[in-house]
Amino acid sequence: MTLILEHKLPTRTPFALNIAVSLAVVQAIETSIPAIQSKDLLIKWPNDIMLKGAKAGGILIENSWRGNSWSSATIGIGLNLAGTPPFPNATRLIPEGQSSPEVLHNLRQAILNKTDDRLAEMVHPTSLLQQFHQRLFGWGQRQRWQLDGQEVRGSLECIDIQGRLCVNSNGKQQCFAPGEVGWLGLEPL
Repeated sequence: MTLILEHKLPTRTPFALNIAVSLAVVQAIETSIPAIQSKDLLIKWPNDIMLKGAKAGGILIENSWRGNSWSSATIGIGLNLAGTPPFPNATRLIPEGQSSPEVLHNLRQAILNKTDDRLAEMVHPTSLLQQFHQRLFGWGQRQRWQLDGQEVRGSLECIDIQGRLCVNSNGKQQCFAPGEVGWLGLEPL
């Protein structure tokens, strides 16, 4: 589904929009598909929805600017609801045999309602960020990322209000902007 937002854009903290939409989507899924438990549904920075460690969907936000003013955001939400997952590390949200038009309708409506609620919270981006951290996939775990062909290993410490991924690598914190690093995976425990 695609949403177009032309009002209520968080001009001081643009990443708050990503946080608000991500939280809205996971809440909508939990509301519409009761078999999914909160502990199993997480957000992988910056925009993936993970169910039990496998990708269940994603969110892509494209921003439009007029000069120095943020004029609109196009929000694409793609979820693997049913059928065969599109790649090996993907999963579906609806268990086999339980797909129905009613679930899809309820999920779509819940996404709209929860997004509207969360957009109102963008005036308090720090509170949204704390909630985002609670739903963050790989929080505190050792992971691997790729930066300009080089592997970066470390523990995910936080996401800052600008949307940067902050990693503790060998006792030193490094922060990376969305798109600057590619995720290679969790390190084995």
